[in-house]
Amino acid sequence: MPRPSRWSEILAAAGEEFRDRGYENATLEGIGARVGILKGSIYNYVGSKEELLLAVVEQPAKQLLAELERLQADTGQTVAVRLRELIRMQVRIFADFYPAAFVYLQHIGRMTAPRFADFRDMDARYMAAVESLVAEGARTGEFSLAADPRTAARALVGMLDWMQHWFVPRGEEADRELADRLFAFALGGLVAGGGMAGLARSFPEEG
Repeated sequence: MPRPSRWSEILAAAGEEFRDRGYENATLEGIGARVGILKGSIYNYVGSKEELLLAVVEQPAKQLLAELERLQADTGQTVAVRLRELIRMQVRIFADFYPAAFVYLQHIGRMTAPRFADFRDMDARYMAAVESLVAEGARTGEFSLAADPRTAARALVGMLDWMQHWFVPRGEEADRELADRLFAFALGGLVAGGGMAGLARSFPEEG
């Protein structure tokens, strides 16, 4: 078993290395340098760079999916309230597991090794859960969608995933405020999207 004190440092350093340099350019030497240990010492904990990437992304990926499935099952709340909690939860995980959660977004879809299959399955389950939540809102009349639930869900997830390019944690209060602003932006499109789609079709074509 790895020593917890060193293992947590290695995971944090690996997340930073993968985020800063990308998986292909990241090295175990670079990760070791961030921790202050030699490359050979890392092999006391993992057998390869690929195994280390798995360790970095596993915790945020599993927590995100568990939280989303809990929200999906919480039918005692309106869809809009659950959507707000989804976005708050997503931002919180981005902050709590920074930058590991963004390493997941950047690399997991491009990893073809069999050991990454579980993550691709979690990705599909995550998207299906968001789509189900959006579809429920359309059925109950809370949402008026400009597109089908599948497209709307992907637009919502795309907005959140793009945070990998600009988000830096600023503290619990500031991060929650940001999440609520993103929620307001998303809710506006989901509630008024149907009407806006009709208005957009009335615009004259250029040329």
